[in-house]
Amino acid sequence: MKKYIYPLLVLLMLPAMLITSCKDDDDTAELTEDCYISGVTLGSLYRTMYLKTSKGQDSIYTTTFSGNYFPMTIDQRQLTIENLDSLPIRTRLERVKTAITFQGALYWRKVNNPNGEWVSYNGEDSLDLSTPLHLRVFSQTGNSNRIYTLSLNTHKQNGDSTVWNQLGETDVLNGMAERKMTTWNGQVTVFGKKSGSDLLTCAQHPFGTIGTWTSATTTGTTNATIASLQKMGNKLYLSTTDGNIIESSDALTWSATSYPTMTGLTLVAASDEYLYGLCDKKLYRSNGSAWEEEKLDDSSDNMPTISLNSVFYTMNDGMKRLLLIGLCNTTDKKATIWAKGWSTGEETMEKWMYYTPNATDRYRCPAFANLCVLPYDGGLQALGGKTTDGKYTALSTILHSSDHGISWKDYENGDMNVDTELQTAARAAQYIVATVDDEQFLWIATDNKIWRGRINRLGFKKSDK
Repeated sequence: MKKYIYPLLVLLMLPAMLITSCKDDDDTAELTEDCYISGVTLGSLYRTMYLKTSKGQDSIYTTTFSGNYFPMTIDQRQLTIENLDSLPIRTRLERVKTAITFQGALYWRKVNNPNGEWVSYNGEDSLDLSTPLHLRVFSQTGNSNRIYTLSLNTHKQNGDSTVWNQLGETDVLNGMAERKMTTWNGQVTVFGKKSGSDLLTCAQHPFGTIGTWTSATTTGTTNATIASLQKMGNKLYLSTTDGNIIESSDALTWSATSYPTMTGLTLVAASDEYLYGLCDKKLYRSNGSAWEEEKLDDSSDNMPTISLNSVFYTMNDGMKRLLLIGLCNTTDKKATIWAKGWSTGEETMEKWMYYTPNATDRYRCPAFANLCVLPYDGGLQALGGKTTDGKYTALSTILHSSDHGISWKDYENGDMNVDTELQTAARAAQYIVATVDDEQFLWIATDNKIWRGRINRLGFKKSDK
C-alpha cells in the first residue's frame, strides 16, 4: 500500500530531522539548495509475445528483458527524461522497478492528473510508466524545486516483421526484356530492351514516393549487355557484345570509356577502384588500363556464368569484400559462389576463394530462377523464382546469409515473410528483379507489378539528442 505524503508537511519537518540526526551537539547540519535528478535506470521489463504453434494455433507468452539495454537520457535544460532507443513493441509498462538517483526529496504523479496528490518516491516500489510521470525534486531547504517529465518510448510496430506495399502496375515495364534493377541518384531504375532493340530502355521511380514511373530510350547503348550493368563511384558501366565498356552519369546518355577493348569480355562486378569482367570463364580486372587476369584458388571451370550476381560491401572490421554468385549450368540445383576480401591497398594481391560444395551442407544457396542477391540487414539476401530442386516456389521465401554467403537460411522470426499477393504475382511472372534503396526498402518488380517492403526495425530511428 503506497503511502501518500504531502510535500509541504515533509519539507517543514526536514530541518528538525536533519538536526536530530547529527552525531553530537557541536556538529551543524548545512542545508543545500540542490534539487536535481542525475540518473534513471529501468529494471526488468516484461513483454507479451505472440506466435503460432506447429499446428498453426495462436500462442501467447511473456518474456523478460533488462531495462539496462535502454539507457535513459536526462535533459537538464528541458527537464525531460526519456529513452532514445525505443523499447520493443508490447512491452508492459504498468509495473516497472525504476532506480532514480537524485539530490533532495523526490515525489511523483501522473502528468495526465495535474490535480492528483504527489507521492513520495520509494525505490522499492514499482512505477506505472504506461503514461508520462512528473518527477518533482525539492531542495533540503524547501526553497527550490524542479519538475521533470519522465516518458518511455516504445515501438508501435513489430521490429521483426515486414510491411509490404504494392505500388501498383506500370505500363512502361510491359514488353521489357533482359531486365536489371538498380538504385541510382535517388531513383529506382529498371533497364531492359523492347521489341528486340539494341538500345536499352530505362524506367525510373523516385525512392520516397508512390509517383509515376517514367520511361526513356537510352542513347549510346548499341550492343550493350544489360546483365553487365555495374555501379562504381558516381557512374554506371556496361559492357557491349563487341568487348567495349561504356559509361553514364545519368543512366540515359552513354559514351565510350578509356577501358581497352577485350573481345568476349562481360562485366560482372565492380569495387571502389576496379571493374571486373569474365572472358572464357577467366576473371579479369581493370582500372582503365590493361585488363589483368585475377588469381583464383581453384579451377576457373567452376566460375558461374548464368544468372550472375555480384555484391561489393565493407565488413564490420573495415575489410572490403566482393562476392560472385550464380549458376554454372541451367540444371544446377545450387548456386556457385566465389569471393575475395582485402584490406586497403591490397585488392590486386588477394586471390578469389571458391566456396567448395559440401554434400552434407544443408544451407547452400539454391538455384532460384531470376536469381537476385542483394546486401541487406547486415548480410546478404537471395530471392527469385522457382528453384530447380523444387523446394521453393517463386518468392515463397527470401533467404538470408549472415556469414558472407556460406550458409543461407530462412529468417528465424519470420522477419521477411513475403506478402501472399506478391507470391501470387511472382508465380505468374516471367521476370523478377529486385534492388535495395538507401532507406533499406527492398523493391521487387514482377513483370509490370511493383512492390516495396522493409523489415520494420531497419526503419527505426534513434533520437539524436
